[in-house]
Amino acid sequence: MSSRLVCLSLLVVVSVSTACAPVRSHLIAEPISQAFADELMQAWSESSARVSSLQALAKVKVQAPLNSLNGSQVILAQKPDRLRAETLSPFGIPLLMLAADGGTLEVSLPGQNVYYTGAASPANLDLFVHLPLRLSDLVDVLLYQPPLIKAWKEKAYALQKGGWLLVRYGTLRRQELVFNPLRQLVEVSFFENNDLFMKINYAQIPEQGEPFPYRLSLEVPDKHTTVSLEFTEVKTNGELRPDIFQLVRPPGARIVYLNGE
Repeated sequence: MSSRLVCLSLLVVVSVSTACAPVRSHLIAEPISQAFADELMQAWSESSARVSSLQALAKVKVQAPLNSLNGSQVILAQKPDRLRAETLSPFGIPLLMLAADGGTLEVSLPGQNVYYTGAASPANLDLFVHLPLRLSDLVDVLLYQPPLIKAWKEKAYALQKGGWLLVRYGTLRRQELVFNPLRQLVEVSFFENNDLFMKINYAQIPEQGEPFPYRLSLEVPDKHTTVSLEFTEVKTNGELRPDIFQLVRPPGARIVYLNGE
């Protein structure tokens, strides 16, 4: 699962008939011009690209077969591949601290005095964030810049209930992007062999000011996992010190070396 999520741009050969399977036909009103579709993509791309970092509090909900969670987190993310997340107790005490800086992942569980360290690989990240994503892709998703697949063909449609659907075809892969009537990107779905393997939803995007979503959810059907975040106290493009994305190893902590590559 992790290999196909972390290499979103990888192309492999498949027949044209598979890549061109019907898409959401019951929701489509009519095709739209490629020029208008390009305008939608360009406006979103230019707007979202202005965000290079995020600081926020978040209400986090994880629904997974073996691990469900409701709690609060402090989240700091910076392009291209820096992330820090602290899961807090109801009293604001850190229960888990995660820091990833390029190729290195560190996780501390203060209550157990356990310290994890290893590569910031999708497999290792998945152990703690429940999403088998490459670090840079995870940061991009948080910054409202979800990865785009390499496409050999694109189609675009107006939706019956308003908004637009853009479909980008790779070979084995397909990507669907939904824009609302305000021309805001609100959904990105990734398909492989016509099977959904990840869907991202963005919501609570202000109509005025910085068009940054205050709500985010990610669904991974193969893992029966959904992760949702509702942000408060959001600050974008703030100055973040590099050492924020590193942890100090607690004295006497039991060290666990992560081997997932």
